[in-house]
Amino acid sequence: MDMKQTLLDGGFARVILLDALACGAAEQGTLLLAFWTYEAEREPAEHDAWIHPYYYASQQAYRTAEAAAKASEGEWALRDDIRVKPIFARMPGFSQGRNTLSYMEGVGSRFHVQILLSEKTFPADMVLEEQHGLHCGSCRRCIEACPTGGIDEEGFHREKCLRNWMLSGKPIPEAMRKMGNRLLGCDNCQRCCPHQPKPMGEQLPPVSLRDLLSHPKETTMTLRPIIGSNLAIPNRVLGQACLVAGCSGDTSLLPMLEALKNHPSPLVAEHAAWAVNELQKEQRPLDE
Repeated sequence: MDMKQTLLDGGFARVILLDALACGAAEQGTLLLAFWTYEAEREPAEHDAWIHPYYYASQQAYRTAEAAAKASEGEWALRDDIRVKPIFARMPGFSQGRNTLSYMEGVGSRFHVQILLSEKTFPADMVLEEQHGLHCGSCRRCIEACPTGGIDEEGFHREKCLRNWMLSGKPIPEAMRKMGNRLLGCDNCQRCCPHQPKPMGEQLPPVSLRDLLSHPKETTMTLRPIIGSNLAIPNRVLGQACLVAGCSGDTSLLPMLEALKNHPSPLVAEHAAWAVNELQKEQRPLDE
């Protein structure tokens, strides 16, 4: 089976074969990196709930690669235990930013990679180089664009990254709950980076905030084919939806949020109470 051609025919934009041992894998053989790219989306509208297009792309890539691996009858296996950023840092045509994202020449960071390993040895497409340095130079755009101070001169701080907290199952620190309409993902440090393509793609349809609050389980189930079951967990999605509602300024959502203050999930209950308080501020007279 020509796995490389199979994946390209399935929608992957680029497939690269590398020597597994040279990449730091414990096994001999061939490491295959399959890149699924997506267009840079235009600024999302400030209504309903927004999912970053990366998550749509990653789910499509996973399902395509999974099907190809099964069809290979054991010749290739999907792997999720191999760190790819150190490999990207040694690949010609790749670089890394202060935000820790890897960039591919001509594409930027707007890609998802699937990793497959074969015990067989195939000719490698490239020889890895010495590790590259950051491509940022004196640029500070991502530092200035990050809404929570998650990037500074010292580098990236995961504990301050919005995406790190989203759908984590843990109550999000109050200082980081101003997430706008982001249900999943944040694009600030990518959108401002000069190594990125300009936003050209059409916006993907937002998710109805009212549906998420009133029918969380049913609405979340419709997201599973799009973003995967590991992310589409009803109470986690509902908890994040409460934050989006609290940032929306839409006081008509208050009755639904009031009811959710008594939700059995501590995460949902805490986020709903915060959202109620935020929206009640919209109703208070300015001189109160």
